[in-house]
Amino acid sequence: MHGIRLGAAVLLLLASVSIAAAACEGDIVLFQDRFDALQPTWGEATDSFKVEDGRLVIAPEAADSFWATNRASLYDDIDMCVSMTTVTGVEPEEAKAGLVFWHVDANNFYVFEFAPNGKASVWRRQRGKWLEQVDWKNAEGAKTGDAGTNQLRVVTKGNEAVVYVNDAEFAKFTGVAPDNGQQIGVFAESPEAGAARYAFDDLKVTRP
Repeated sequence: MHGIRLGAAVLLLLASVSIAAAACEGDIVLFQDRFDALQPTWGEATDSFKVEDGRLVIAPEAADSFWATNRASLYDDIDMCVSMTTVTGVEPEEAKAGLVFWHVDANNFYVFEFAPNGKASVWRRQRGKWLEQVDWKNAEGAKTGDAGTNQLRVVTKGNEAVVYVNDAEFAKFTGVAPDNGQQIGVFAESPEAGAARYAFDDLKVTRP
């Protein structure tokens, strides 16, 4: 009986390791941040953007959004992933957070967004306006509600992008990749009802 239980535990451990390892598949790491401290390439810490207990915590004010890009490098094609936890969603349908990619400047970039209700979408910010690229829809296998942790992944090759939730493909689409390289970053938005809170961990960018 003990042997059976031990074997099952080992299988579960191996399964969890394989899921984590499959998140970013590129074998050349271009950037990685485990958020032991806030690196200067993220900018200055604030009350709503800081590192706590080994995670990057973003908590925009009610009815506000926040995004930050990392200035460490410009990238061409990328395979990027992060572990994201909804600490406090407030309103699961209205709160959202995710990954910034194909970033040129504050008014031109894309965001892969995930909501605590288990739905996700892709948005483009162009000339200061928000344009929905992929409709909100259920993400297969997503962990919902507060304390739910999900692996978000973005793979870009030329003008094509594929986004994943927990290693399950969510959407594939054609966009506009920057001519001179992209920056990457993180995003969060709070509903009108109050400040949502998200935690990001183990952000990695590899070459696809």
